[in-house]
Amino acid sequence: MSNDNGFTEKQKPFSSGTKLAAASELGKISQSPVTRAQSSGKLRASSPAFQPSPAKNQQPGVVAGTGHGSATSSIGGKGSSRLRLVPEFTPKSKQQKRVNEAGRDGDISQLRSKLAESKLTEPTITQNTAEPSVVGDGNIASNDDFFMKVPDPSNQKPYMKPISYFAIDENLRRALAEEMRTMNHVIESDLPFQIHNYHSLSPLENEMLDFDISNQISQQEIKAQSIADGCHYSLHRIPNIDPANKPNLSAIDKWKMVQAPNIAQVHEAFTTRAFGDNSLVLVCDYKPLTSSLKNKILDSRMPVTEAFLWSIVLQLVSALRIIHFSGLSVQTLGMSTVLMSPAGRVYINSCGLADVLGLYTGYNLEAMQQNDLHAIGKILASILAMNRDNVVLMQSQASVVMPGSNFSTDFKELFGYLNRRLTPVIALDDILRLAGPRIFFELDHARREADLLHSNLKLEMANGRLVRLLCKINFITERADSAMDPEWSETGDRYLIKLFRDYVFHLIGEDGKPSMDMAHVVGNLNKLDAGSQEKVMLMSRDEKSCLVVSYQELKRCIESAYTELMAISPRPWK
Repeated sequence: MSNDNGFTEKQKPFSSGTKLAAASELGKISQSPVTRAQSSGKLRASSPAFQPSPAKNQQPGVVAGTGHGSATSSIGGKGSSRLRLVPEFTPKSKQQKRVNEAGRDGDISQLRSKLAESKLTEPTITQNTAEPSVVGDGNIASNDDFFMKVPDPSNQKPYMKPISYFAIDENLRRALAEEMRTMNHVIESDLPFQIHNYHSLSPLENEMLDFDISNQISQQEIKAQSIADGCHYSLHRIPNIDPANKPNLSAIDKWKMVQAPNIAQVHEAFTTRAFGDNSLVLVCDYKPLTSSLKNKILDSRMPVTEAFLWSIVLQLVSALRIIHFSGLSVQTLGMSTVLMSPAGRVYINSCGLADVLGLYTGYNLEAMQQNDLHAIGKILASILAMNRDNVVLMQSQASVVMPGSNFSTDFKELFGYLNRRLTPVIALDDILRLAGPRIFFELDHARREADLLHSNLKLEMANGRLVRLLCKINFITERADSAMDPEWSETGDRYLIKLFRDYVFHLIGEDGKPSMDMAHVVGNLNKLDAGSQEKVMLMSRDEKSCLVVSYQELKRCIESAYTELMAISPRPWK
């Protein structure tokens, strides 16, 4: 039933073959009647695109209902109407109720006064002309593959959520993006393109590994991608293996079972002649953006603190505890085989290499495990020796490394204990006793990092739902299949989906320019995914037809059309 102004008192959800509900708030201003499709319920759009022009001497008035994006209208010359969609968030229910009541009265001036009382001003879309921001390494952020230019926060209303609300933490995003960029980057070299099951070889570091009984062994570290699973791995190549001393490749089986947060897990070992010699290759996890302690601390003369050294010790002890419990020993622990990430995470690299080479066959396991703990003391001595304050010169004797006066008593005792100056036997329990409450600091740091990742993971979980919804919309809209009705996507419920797509992504600002409002896109897609009963006004491209429909009905239309496509698709995506 209609009132005196020609507005419908009760709106019904839209569906193909049913009468379309006109936008009541818009009817008086636009004077554009809602047309009903001929025969099939289709609304034709004669103009190719929706490009309204601003009206002269006329301020736009807000006339739409409760949608996330509301509509404004300005009256142009010669009786033509120009409609424009402006993004807006849903205000409080009581405030919106007063606005709707004013709109039904047909008095636009009263509506504007209600908006002023409710402190809901009409949004203005301004183009962000700010220069691209500069990230920490000095590169322009627009060069970032994941960079997105966000709107100016000063233009947002108090009840609007910033664009950062819909994405992960910016610092975390940049760190992950840098890891992905490093992982996929391949350096041109004279290395073979593929060996065994790995391709795209890229050189990383060349290190000399120290062994107590065989001096030094050269090691080349190479990054490669697996053909089997597509993951990146670190290949540790030992060149010029003596054919008479055949490597014990079966010794790596025990190391495959060792998993720890501070160990670069071992996957396999094999020999190859792809490098022009008889080389042994050990395959471990690739840790992007990491570098050995030798390169990160010694070569760069990085300043260190006591807390930093305690963190290294506790992480190494945690890894050795698991290795020793498994009945193994590292035997290669040193500055060249310990990796560190930019966040301070420590990994033991090249595990199992000594076992494959058979360097310590017949040696006592307990003695080898004691050498692993003593190796931590050697690492601390190498780091402390960078500072002359920690080096004590002895008459007629070699200089001795001792922690300076700025180190605590516990750390001095730990240093002497790990370097066998207090007792020849080193026990893990004694190290933990000396660490004391510092263990809780390390645990708190790990929990805070886990909380950060968990909170950001919840944000990304919702993004996966939106991608699935976008795929369904694009499967449906503007299809030109020869096996189907050419106008299938332009009729009935499918045409309504197309109008919603235009409303979300083809927004036009008051200045006639495209509006790139991510908050408008994310907000509408979330409402559609949730099936909200809130209504939104859609308009055809020729600006002659307007529809008011709920997000719940739009969701039903998408599911119905997508189900129809799945029924005739040979391999439907689910």
